[in-house]
Amino acid sequence: MRVNSYLYGFMSVALFVAIIFGAKSMGIWSTSGKVTSSGEKIEATGASVEEIKGWMLLGDVAKAYNVPVAEIAAAFDLPADVAPDKAIKDLESAKFSVTGLRTWLSQRQAK
Repeated sequence: MRVNSYLYGFMSVALFVAIIFGAKSMGIWSTSGKVTSSGEKIEATGASVEEIKGWMLLGDVAKAYNVPVAEIAAAFDLPADVAPDKAIKDLESAKFSVTGLRTWLSQRQAK
């Protein structure tokens, strides 16, 4: 029995897509990095600076590490009125980066 090549191609793509959407609907597939496989939101806990990601909000990181947003802004020459609901990656400049923030927070915690 010969299978039409167009039908075979369509069925292959359909199976591939069905597996992905099925896994997403069951909560075992996440590509954003913002949720765990069980669907829980990933947040900064203050336990380790390595958990800080660029998509996290400045205010959430400041709260988790018990540092005022104004102190972070002053340390990295950010505007004094920087919004706490701004993603860290959106604030990156020559003086501010996710890596720099991690280093600064780890040094601050060591004191």
